[in-house]
Amino acid sequence: MIELAPIEIALGARIRALRHRRNVSLAALAKACGKSVGYVSQVERGLSSPTLKEVALFAETLGTDMLSLFVDQPSEKAKSPVRLDQERSFIPFRGEGTLKRVLTPNNEGALRMNLMHVGPHGSSGDALYTHDGEEAGFVLKGGILLTVGDNEYQLQVGDSFRFSSQIPHAFRNVGNAPAEIVWVNLVQ
Repeated sequence: MIELAPIEIALGARIRALRHRRNVSLAALAKACGKSVGYVSQVERGLSSPTLKEVALFAETLGTDMLSLFVDQPSEKAKSPVRLDQERSFIPFRGEGTLKRVLTPNNEGALRMNLMHVGPHGSSGDALYTHDGEEAGFVLKGGILLTVGDNEYQLQVGDSFRFSSQIPHAFRNVGNAPAEIVWVNLVQ
């Protein structure tokens, strides 16, 4: 008989509960994380121990931070403002050469703000993607090619955008310099 560790059971239960609250199917979570449905199911049931990188990926995909997957209630410190002197690390985002820094304290609620770093020729991936909500952003540095539906927009420093996340979309840096964008998602 397999003995389940309490931390694995609790972690899996929190991932499953958050997935249900966000109305994300098991298949959608697995696809977004690049994992098999069977593996994600085993993690949710406490039968597999995900790596810290995988936990970070689950958290990012479900729109929260890693801390909330390990504790029942976020600590007061996690709810405080995000300050520059308490810099958060960039984490990988979808495609090659793209990193995301979560700017929203505790990254909970309907409004999520991130600083996207898109390296030269980096992108959100090869395919257009959709999800619930709305997105808006402001280009701080460099430029990106933003595709929304059948339209392409070459955005440079000072340009901004807004669109429904239900429209197929993607972005890529077609230049030789890194781009930085404040990217806001309204999760519905």
